[in-house]
This record gives sequence, C-alpha cells and structure tokens, in this order.
Amino acid sequence: MLTREQALQIVLRRLAALGHELGKPELAQADEQTRLFGETAALDSIGLVTLIADLEEDIRVATGQTVTLADEKAMSRLTSPFRRAGLLAEYVVEITRN
Repeated sequence: MLTREQALQIVLRRLAALGHELGKPELAQADEQTRLFGETAALDSIGLVTLIADLEEDIRVATGQTVTLADEKAMSRLTSPFRRAGLLAEYVVEITRN
C-alpha cells in the first residue's frame, strides 16, 4: 500500500519524465493541481494513455501489485481521477489498498 505522498511522488515523477519525452518542460513543474486532460492541460489523449500505462508499471515496481487505472470503476466516478495529478494520486492509494 502506498501513502498519498508516495503516490503523488510517483505521479509527479512520471509526469516529469513524460514531459521530457514529449518536449513539454512545464510537466517537470507539475504539482497536485496540475490538470491532466482538458483544454488547459499539457497532455492530449495519447499523452494521457501513455501516462496511465507508464504509471501502472511504476505502481507494479513500487508495490508488487498489478493494477488497472483506467477501468469501469474509474470511468464511472462523478469526478474523474484523471482530472488532476492530486486526484490521480488519491485514486492510486485507493486501488493499492485492495
């Protein structure tokens, strides 16, 4: 199980790495309020999918658990866990508890 701070650090490190790969240096400065998708976000739909896939691997390495971030449970929420980095970190904590 991860703490919220551990999960947030995993998300932010992955965003920084993805920002380097995509030539979007603003992602290196991401914080928990950073929008992950939408008109003001630095990621497009392919970038978001890449982030999710890479995070699933990061979580597996950190916890030994295989998780699926983009599943029916995540998609049916009133507030998407993919809206902001902090919400995604909270969702990571939730799914690694189970």
